[in-house]
Amino acid sequence: MLFAIRTQKGRCKRMMQFKVQKLFGRFNYDLQLNKEGLTILTGPNGFGKSTILKCIEALSKGVLGVSYYFTLDFEKIEVILENYKITIQKKKDNIFINEIKFSKKQFENMVTHLDRRPYMRRVDKDTWIDIRNGNYITTNDYFKEIYSDDEESLYVLNENGFSGLVEEMKKISMYIGTIYFIREQRLIAEKHNHRTEKKMVNVINQLPDKFRELVLKLSNDYSIVANKLDSTYPNRLFSNEEKINEEEYRKKMFIMDEKFEKLNKYDLSNTQKSEGVVFKEEHAKALKIYFDDFDEKYKVYEDLINKLDMYTEIINSRLKFKNIKISRNDGITIVDSENEEKTIPLNKLSSGEKQEIVLFYELIFESGDNGLLLIDEPEISLHIAWQKMFMDDLLRIVKYKGINVIVATHSPQIINNHWERQIDLGEIYGGEIHGEQFDKK
Repeated sequence: MLFAIRTQKGRCKRMMQFKVQKLFGRFNYDLQLNKEGLTILTGPNGFGKSTILKCIEALSKGVLGVSYYFTLDFEKIEVILENYKITIQKKKDNIFINEIKFSKKQFENMVTHLDRRPYMRRVDKDTWIDIRNGNYITTNDYFKEIYSDDEESLYVLNENGFSGLVEEMKKISMYIGTIYFIREQRLIAEKHNHRTEKKMVNVINQLPDKFRELVLKLSNDYSIVANKLDSTYPNRLFSNEEKINEEEYRKKMFIMDEKFEKLNKYDLSNTQKSEGVVFKEEHAKALKIYFDDFDEKYKVYEDLINKLDMYTEIINSRLKFKNIKISRNDGITIVDSENEEKTIPLNKLSSGEKQEIVLFYELIFESGDNGLLLIDEPEISLHIAWQKMFMDDLLRIVKYKGINVIVATHSPQIINNHWERQIDLGEIYGGEIHGEQFDKK
């Protein structure tokens, strides 16, 4: 599999291989990853599909990621990238990252520094509240904080022997790049309130706000570009010597009207098609600038529109008797396919419909471009027909975004006609296991 690895120069490396010895004290895997952007992991329960995803994810978390390996039963992990290799070994209570040694006690000592701060109050095992401002700090936040070069951070790092680890994990993070993990539990998320209490929230109910925020941000970006172009328009008009002819004018008008339709479809603009406008030679220079400026402004929304097209097409192909709509004011709404005035609350949808709406939102809008995406059990709550559609739609997203994916699944229907991308952990360990070997027929 091709993994997009972001380096300082913006070049991409690929992950060639993932190896693990004595996972859970038993399994030895040497996984040659697919070169076509997608690898599918299958196998019986308890063979380590999800664990392999978590092992890879941990590498992108810097110092915090190292703590995950202390909780895992294994001897050695190797992640082989193009021209770079990461080796992780576990010996008793010690972890070796590329031969640099760190102990479990070192990590425990680090966390005690938070408890020693008089203004910090522990909320639970992994969370503190800063009583000065009411902000929450997790262990992850704290380890991000110690990456800074201020005097206190350097003291804490040196005192606990972490300076070498931080530098090594910074280097690894540079190579491994951005990793986004879509877990099997997608519909419920954990959220803290202002009273230091945790609560579970329905992710789908948060989507309207997320879409509104997405559109608002781009609207602000559009305004910046538009204001810049408008302020320089007179100078560019008087100095411009380029112009368009009537044939070019007609082609550009046609294309522009199509783009206006896209903008209006998602409530990004209310501009109407130009009608009855006649080309005049004396306007040729001004029209050249006008069309160029429009193209520059449209670029702000172009990626979003492409993703919205993809998202709505995929979701509407699943929904029966209803459609998904995106707008500036409402974010996301579900409407009756025969009466768009009739809306259907998101929390009234079936579990399968909710899974698809949330899953593809994360795939298209939240997973970064040119990165690595890990997906655990995408088949949850999905009808078999929807499972069979998943991989083709996923590959469409992979191609557009330039991302690379590992999927862990129990479902032959998810794999559908993509068996050449599959790695069966059961087969690697010992062939047919308890009758759970996948039937490719």
